[in-house]
Amino acid sequence: MAQVLVAILAGFVVAIPSTFWLLKKVRIKSKVRHFQVSLALGLPTALFIYLLQTRFALPIVIITVVLSLLVVALELSLRRLVAKLTAYRVGLGNGKFGFGVAFEEARAAAGAYPDDYMTKDFWLEKQEFMKSCSLHKADFIAKNVSGLPVNSFKMHAGIDFQSPNYGMCQGVRNTTDVPGVTDIKRLTLLGGSTVLCEEVPDRLTNASILQRFLNEAKQNIQVINYGASGATSIDRVRMLLELSDAIEGDYVVFYFGVNDSGLHINTLVTIQQLTWIAVRALKALSELGLETARWLYGELSPHSFRKFSRAAVTDTIGALNEAHEYCVSRGAQMVAILQPNLYTLRTKSQYERQLEKRYSIDMRTLVLDAYRRYEEWVKETPYAVSATHIFNNATAPVFLDWCHVNARGNEIVAKFIFEELQRRGMLSSDSKL
Repeated sequence: MAQVLVAILAGFVVAIPSTFWLLKKVRIKSKVRHFQVSLALGLPTALFIYLLQTRFALPIVIITVVLSLLVVALELSLRRLVAKLTAYRVGLGNGKFGFGVAFEEARAAAGAYPDDYMTKDFWLEKQEFMKSCSLHKADFIAKNVSGLPVNSFKMHAGIDFQSPNYGMCQGVRNTTDVPGVTDIKRLTLLGGSTVLCEEVPDRLTNASILQRFLNEAKQNIQVINYGASGATSIDRVRMLLELSDAIEGDYVVFYFGVNDSGLHINTLVTIQQLTWIAVRALKALSELGLETARWLYGELSPHSFRKFSRAAVTDTIGALNEAHEYCVSRGAQMVAILQPNLYTLRTKSQYERQLEKRYSIDMRTLVLDAYRRYEEWVKETPYAVSATHIFNNATAPVFLDWCHVNARGNEIVAKFIFEELQRRGMLSSDSKL
């Protein structure tokens, strides 16, 4: 009896503080959850300590030591592998472009089309532009005393920046070649960073290229770039509603999908409500630098992460339907375009195949699960269309990372938008490229 009491006491002396530390790491405050985890840790620990007091002590110690050595060996092997991969990526250039791609690597993939815009001066301008945006966002968040989720539209609204390749006024990136006339319709292009197009100069964003297509087709329409880094369609819908009568009788295009796959979920659900606690614990341990935990997290998390994509899709579709009803009430015409990404690309170059290997299984799971649902919705929604196929059989690589594209990609996107507007009869009958 004494052995049992000692084992239970020692087990929970270890388990209770460990539980508080672990749940603090994964941001859980529920007392019921603390009790459950304390039991889950305390009982096995107590059993282990009890067995150490019996004739099974020697085999238990041997098994524990062997398993510990195997875990240490796995951890060291994973760290060595990760170190080699990191050294390879860092050695490709100075600084990163997009999601972890070296600037020189991205420049080589862009292939100097339509010209060699990725110069040293352009790179330095890009850094200054991103720095200016980051400082403004940080200042906005610091002043957000309401405690409510940050409104991305309002956060970006005060950003002003001007340089030879980057221009932004009140959070709206410059669209070049806008016709200098007074009686002009507007095309409001809404999306995340894939509309903002930080990876190219003003003249090569998909908004600017679309503007030139419209000019060439003699369409008296001004394209306004309402792209914002990290913005979801839900955020852009909120922004659209705040534009009030600015879209009266005009055109509205949502370029959606990437940020709407659960990667930035912050709407009706939270990570704490969706993810199994063991998965969150592995995530917390991986953030401490444990490669074994990071590997296990990558293997187990996709099963939980499908919940993120389902929630994101439901909320996004609801927001887009709300936007469409609003546009109809204002006499505006709206199109929602499901954007392509690296995982929807069926004909990948060698560069793009290598890119795909760099990103976690979490991202692939989220995106593909969400896109399967979006594709089904698009087929039955008159105001929506899928553009996931537009980069198939491209003459050269278009992706700079898993979702951002180079100037060649922006040209293909702009052409698709133009032709979709034309197909829907939203442009005059003499519109030709």
